[in-house]
Amino acid sequence: MLTRPAGAVILNDKTRQRYRLAFNTESADRYHRMRPGYQTEILDFIAQTPAGLAVDLGAGTGLFTTQLIDTGWDVVAVDPAANMLQVLQDNHPQAAIVVSRVEDLDTTPWQGRAQLVVSAQAWHWVDTEAGCQKVTELLAPDGVFGVVHHQIDTTSDWVLRLCKIMHSGDVHAIDLPPKVTESFEPPVGKWWHWEQHLTVEQVHELMMTRAFYLRTNDKQRARMHTNLDWYLLDHLGYTPDAMVKIPYVTAAWRTQPARLGV
Repeated sequence: MLTRPAGAVILNDKTRQRYRLAFNTESADRYHRMRPGYQTEILDFIAQTPAGLAVDLGAGTGLFTTQLIDTGWDVVAVDPAANMLQVLQDNHPQAAIVVSRVEDLDTTPWQGRAQLVVSAQAWHWVDTEAGCQKVTELLAPDGVFGVVHHQIDTTSDWVLRLCKIMHSGDVHAIDLPPKVTESFEPPVGKWWHWEQHLTVEQVHELMMTRAFYLRTNDKQRARMHTNLDWYLLDHLGYTPDAMVKIPYVTAAWRTQPARLGV
């Protein structure tokens, strides 16, 4: 029987850096095309103030940035992958972009001004202590920190096996709150269940956006494609033009700096 992870993947700084570099590829357009976007209700849940300045940490190609800009936020988008940010800027030239690790971000230009700091599908790449310090520096006194994470729903064994074939390393307990330091209030969460409908070819493309796939060698990639074809076509019986309904659950969490003495 397949076992489900009980906790989040624990990454040391060396591993984080290796995975970050994996995303700085010429495949940013594929990432933007194949990775799912975000429900409008997520921003409604996270944001506790009218639209103002938002800092998007680990913004990537701008999948969550789109929600922010469409609802009137002024956005600073931060990511270590210049190729990913180029896609973002092509789509949203009004956003300010900063090529930087979160841990190395110079917060001076926006210190104490951000009504919202958000990290969508990226907080697990950030060192908790250093990242929380940067968030604290950025937030306005009444500002909110939000963390959003898409998760393929592995409740069904066939989906869990699919994730293992695709090496979806972010599979973990979806009710597990993001790691923050004691300088923040305990995060409050909300969840959304939905499906991504993909052809067999698109499932292959989705796999090609995963960090493991991006950083491994060509021989391993070929093996992954062979295994995925066997699983979808031979084992599960999909035809090449069939639509595969992949279940997801999205978790959104919000928190604020703890008020000392309260």
